[in-house]
Amino acid sequence: MNNKIIDFFKKIPIRSILPIVGIILIIISAILLVWQGNTNSNQSVPAYTASVYFDGEYRIGNGEWKEIKKGEHISSTKGDVTLRGNFHMLAPDGEYVGVYREDIPIAFYLDHISLTFYEVGSEPFMLDMENPIYGNSVCGVNWEAYYLTSKSDDLIEILVHNPHNFGNENAIDEMLSKVALWTPIEFEKGVLDSDATQRNVGLAIIIASVMFLATALFSSLIHVKNSKIIWLLGLVILFAGIYFTYSSFGISFWSESIVFNTLILGISMMLYIFFVFALIASSFQKMRKVGVIASIILGFANVILFILPMVTKLHFYDTWHYWLIIQSVANIALIVCIIKELIYSKGKNKLIFIGAFLPLISFWVDSVATVLGLWEGGIASQYVFLILFVVAIVFLLRIIPNSINAIAKAKELEREKLVLNTQLTESRVSTMMSQIRPHFIYNTLGSIEQLCELDPQKAGELVHDFAKYLRGNFGELDNPKPILMSKEMEHVHHYINIENVRFPDMTFFFEMNSNDFHIPALTIQPIVENAIKHGLMKLSKGGTIKVVSYETEQSYCVTVEDDGAGFDTAVLLDERKHVGIRNIRGRLKAMVNGSLEIESKIGQGTKVLITIPKEGEK
Repeated sequence: MNNKIIDFFKKIPIRSILPIVGIILIIISAILLVWQGNTNSNQSVPAYTASVYFDGEYRIGNGEWKEIKKGEHISSTKGDVTLRGNFHMLAPDGEYVGVYREDIPIAFYLDHISLTFYEVGSEPFMLDMENPIYGNSVCGVNWEAYYLTSKSDDLIEILVHNPHNFGNENAIDEMLSKVALWTPIEFEKGVLDSDATQRNVGLAIIIASVMFLATALFSSLIHVKNSKIIWLLGLVILFAGIYFTYSSFGISFWSESIVFNTLILGISMMLYIFFVFALIASSFQKMRKVGVIASIILGFANVILFILPMVTKLHFYDTWHYWLIIQSVANIALIVCIIKELIYSKGKNKLIFIGAFLPLISFWVDSVATVLGLWEGGIASQYVFLILFVVAIVFLLRIIPNSINAIAKAKELEREKLVLNTQLTESRVSTMMSQIRPHFIYNTLGSIEQLCELDPQKAGELVHDFAKYLRGNFGELDNPKPILMSKEMEHVHHYINIENVRFPDMTFFFEMNSNDFHIPALTIQPIVENAIKHGLMKLSKGGTIKVVSYETEQSYCVTVEDDGAGFDTAVLLDERKHVGIRNIRGRLKAMVNGSLEIESKIGQGTKVLITIPKEGEK
């Protein structure tokens, strides 16, 4: 099944995909140009049927009265605010009509605040989104209507109460800037039309996230290397799209569940930042463990903040400032990790980590702006996300074709590996058979027979070494993996103990400075055997063989050196006559990416150098 999918995608030319991608990007760009930052601005006034505004003065708590000036900020988090004045109406052409006292209700945008109206000759009336009449857990943003009861031009007082004192610093500014007449159909349509672009962009992003997540699933099924990153990208885009959609100020007409809207908005904001955090942490090399641990801790903290409103009287909205503190601390830790990664990274990786600063910095910019009342709704984070969203699309378009090609190559390499394993098995059999020659067995058995009469204890030791030697050779017939150098040397010692019985005047030295690395089985022993057979046995007597292992910064090395007769290395060019050396070279290259070099001088001896890169060891 996977092969058919891969073959299908391989047949699709990349050039045919690019025009489609270009069209998609043009559509997205057009939407963004139309949008032009139309998100929750303090001064964003929808095109309603008539223009109404409140004119007068205000005071915070029992402070001094101040004039309400258009565009001037009135804090909603420093205590109850009293507004005193009248509603005025402008004609469609902007001409002043007078104090408004008609029968059409006035619409108020309430961002987690309540309004209590005081009119001459009437009982106080409260518009309260937190009032138990809506349910004990109500907490959110909504449009509410109020009918003016007074027919005179007497001043009206409005008491604005914020039960949270956090997060909605601009609530009064928004309420005053969005005051309008609530006509039955036109008003709701005007609100929905005025922020339709933001909702549509949010829905488009959600659809794009589904495509990313589907791609992540597909990538996981065909074992694409970077599928985890695609999963995280998909989740980042999903929750960003949800936040775009539910942060529009007309959401209560689009989704009427106030509590649900508040929960979705807060959860999507938290999870967007969390998955951005996890995505950055997953790209670490040096600081990967720290990043994973920090992501796990942050995940647990978010879960606690989700559960807290369920088991306490705390509203979910009231947990946001705790989340802000926790996320800020986590971001500081992540930035320290990014700086360390920048120090060690090179090339394109530096650009990736520099880009990782953007969402973290935009989070702090939005947090400070919200607290100070500069703006609300994560505007900086939204713009940064849109930039990264385009980058993510480019990344996806590059990684999928490359991954499909890589998978195709991997399949080809797998087939080649099967052929190579067959050749290696044949090589191991050939090597084993070359070591267990009949004359070697006859000579060894003859030595055992003589020692049984002359030195039975020595005969027993020789039988032990011979059995271990045979077991080592036969045992490696079905072993496709390299073995530890220490184990290989055990086999060498058994072989030398056998040969020492026949050639007691030969001397062997071992200097094992490094034993903790892997080497193909039956590599050193045949080289030692060649040193004895073609080097020392051609001398009149004696001779020395020295085996040394050591490591450098890049490699593990083994040398086998003898002071025997030596030979002309030109004869090695004909590999048909030197099957043993060819087999050893082939297994070294295939199993540990190693190499074998031979130096020899006639009358001086021979030196064999085996080099195994440490990267092959990984």
